[in-house]
Parts: sequence; structure tokens; C-alpha cells
Amino acid sequence: MSQPKLLLARQPILDRDQRVAGYEILFRQGDDEFARVDCDNSATSEVIGRALIDVGLDALIGASRAWINVPRDFLIERRFALLPPKRVVIEVLESVTAEPAVIDALREARALGFTIALDDYEEDEHNTDLIPECDVIKIDCLGRDAAHIERVGDRLRPTGRRLLAEKVETSEMHAACKAAGFQLFQGYYFARPSPVRAKQVQSDHGRVMALLAELNDPETSMQRVAELVQSDVALSYRLMRYANSAFLGRSIRFTNLRDVINMLGVDRVRACATLLALGAGSTKPAELGVIALVRARYCQLLGGRRGGNPQEHFVVGLFSVLDAYLDEPMDRVAPKLPLAKGITAALVSHSGSLGEVLDAALCCERADWGGEALRGFDTQELAESYLAALSWANQVQGAIAEV
Repeated sequence: MSQPKLLLARQPILDRDQRVAGYEILFRQGDDEFARVDCDNSATSEVIGRALIDVGLDALIGASRAWINVPRDFLIERRFALLPPKRVVIEVLESVTAEPAVIDALREARALGFTIALDDYEEDEHNTDLIPECDVIKIDCLGRDAAHIERVGDRLRPTGRRLLAEKVETSEMHAACKAAGFQLFQGYYFARPSPVRAKQVQSDHGRVMALLAELNDPETSMQRVAELVQSDVALSYRLMRYANSAFLGRSIRFTNLRDVINMLGVDRVRACATLLALGAGSTKPAELGVIALVRARYCQLLGGRRGGNPQEHFVVGLFSVLDAYLDEPMDRVAPKLPLAKGITAALVSHSGSLGEVLDAALCCERADWGGEALRGFDTQELAESYLAALSWANQVQGAIAEV
């Protein structure tokens, strides 16, 4: 009998400087109906083994650290001993109580070098006695106001544990958590436009957007792509540095853009040039570029399997972060670009076949495997496409980081 299909997602955890401190790995052994599975039942050693060992940490998270939720039995039976302590953070589920066997297991895990995080902590819960055995305390911020966050920070800072704010979905909540002394942040606050920064949009964004639109037009030839990149001296210079990056492990040194395009392929050149252009002078975290790459490749793979135009799907995924980069609503950003109507509609209202694929990608990104947008997709194609997209994005972003 074949194993149940394994669905994976990763969600970034950023520090106060907007650098990636790790990724929480979410997984479900799914079926074609996308029924949600309770975490206590699904986070077994078998599933964790498949996610972290069979798939591989490098494929999932690159050189970063994996944060994984573990139930009581995983701790009691010392299954963590099979995992690399420097690459994995153990998240103790909120259902785990501070019984002696659990405390002994956590002490042993810390002695091995594991970092321990206490998940979804609430002051009046039974897991307060676990705080001394943990390094990080995670607080669910969804639906909370700034006053509540401040009280939580005041109460927990004296413990000396790092505080992680999860489900941080707005820039305002991020600012409140930062002011309250939180050191780590999980949520997609950085992938949305900031209403404060929108007033500071640079005047040359129009030029950049026009360049990106033509660069990513499926009808644009390889020769024209080279001309467009060469028209921007800074972009041309950075793309050449990318091509010659030690990360890519090439022994040949490239001296002209046409050779670079032939080597990397037009898709990768378009993606890199787009992110380099958007990221120039931006205060956004580098992780936003990673999300753009994963979405672009994921949409391309899913769309191609459904008979769609792969390049159009790639553009939709890549441009789905434009609003966050430019701090303007998508319904104001997309119409300014000379894009095909179907691409604009997908970006603004998620309509049409392109929009359906984008919605599916967003559901998988957030581990919303019960989402209505996934009803028409096969579980296996979602799983395979996501892992392929992660691997591709890790490689591309790894080299961009050196530029």
C-alpha cells in the first residue's frame, strides 16, 4: 500500500532586523478531500521523518532552521534524538502538560543542543511550569490589541526567554510587538502594503514597473530581455554578479548578458532581474523576494499541469507581491502596468484560470489545505510542485543574497 500523500508548507520566522531566524514546518498527511487533520494525531514520528528526512532539510529550508511542532509522545519516547539539534527547533504543543516525564525529556533535548519553544502560551494554562525548560515562548497575536501585547511583554520579559509573536498579520501589530520587547515574529505582515510607507513611494517606481512589465511579457524575446537589462546599468551589474556568484558553483566567468541568459534560462533571469530591481533601495525583508520566487515557480508548475501558459502563471506569482514592495493596493498597482488583461484580473481580483492557480498557491503557502481554492487540484501535484518550487527558490535566492 502506498503512503498517504504528504502536504508541506513553511512559514518564515523573522528577527527584529527582518532576517530569517527559521521556518516553521507545517505538514498534513492529506487525502483528495483535503480534510484537516488534528496536529496531535498527524505530527507523528513517521510524518516528521518523511518531512525532515525523506524530503530533506536543505530542500525545505535551505541553510536555515526548521521549527517543528511535536506532541507529548514524541518527547517522551526521545524521538528527537534522530534529528540534528543545530538545524531543528522543537515546538512543544500547547496540549503538552508539565509532567515529570516531559520535563526530563526537555532537559535531555536541551542538553543535546536543541532549542525549545513553547507554542501558543497562555498565562492561565497548564504549561506555565514548562517555561523554565524552554528557550522561546510563542504568543498568538491574532485578534489582540496593542495594550494586550504590551501586558504580555511586561509579564514575560522577566523570564529571560525570547518572545515570539505569531500570526502577526499587519505592520501595526508588528510595531506593537516590537515595542513590547518581542524578538521574533511569525506572520505575513511584511507581505502586505504598509499604509504608513505608502506615502513615501519613490518617484521612479513608474520606470521600474514599466521595465518589469516588458521584461516579464511572454512575447518579449530573449534578445529584448538582454536589451532591457542592459538599459539599467545598476541592474545589469548586479545580474552579472549574480551569474558569477560562488553560490552557483560555476567555473566559467561570464562577461556578457547574452551568455548569462543562455546559461541561466529566461525564467531565472526574469525572476532575478525583477527582484533585484524591486529590492534596490527597499527596506522590505529579503524573505519577501523568496516568497515571490516560490509563488512564481509554484504557479508556473501548477498552471502548466492544467494546460495553461506557464510564463503567464509565472508572472502572476512573481507580481503577486508588488503591492507589498510598493506599499500600494494591488488595484492601484496592477492597472499601471501594461499587462495582459488576464494577468491584471488575476492580480487584482484573483479571477480567471490564472487567479484560481494563484489562490491555490496562497492556500498552500499558508497551510490552508482545507481551502475552497484547492478543490480542483490533485494532492500529489500540489505536494510535488511545492517542493520543486521551494528547491528552485532556495537556489535562486541563495545566489541573489551574495549580490
